[in-house]
Amino acid sequence: MDFLLEQWIFSGTLAALVALLIYGERPKKYQIVDTNGAVTLMDDDDLIILDIREEKERGAGFIDSATHIPMAQVKDKLDSLDKNKKILTYCKSGMRSKTTAELLCKNNFDHVYNLKGGFDAWQAAGLPIIK
Repeated sequence: MDFLLEQWIFSGTLAALVALLIYGERPKKYQIVDTNGAVTLMDDDDLIILDIREEKERGAGFIDSATHIPMAQVKDKLDSLDKNKKILTYCKSGMRSKTTAELLCKNNFDHVYNLKGGFDAWQAAGLPIIK
């Protein structure tokens, strides 16, 4: 305790850092949903389903009403997405769309979801696709 009193600048800085860690703005986080959760989200008319796969991958089919923006283009097209709507991201297996969901959150999108298992999980669940 004597050390902290004698080193008041250090003590103040330490206290400020601890306060920032505890009360500072936490990064927004997306939610992971399985296929059932995704279907539930689709009941909302304000949902954007974002397919970030490459064009050649879409040949296998896609989820009805999905907006297609390949992953490499998402950053440049953020302005085309409505920040007030929920966004469900998906790719083939769920890994690339996870990165895209993180990008959306970092850019102040508040309601972001990632489809666990991606399009592969959607197909495996026997859910409808458009070819």
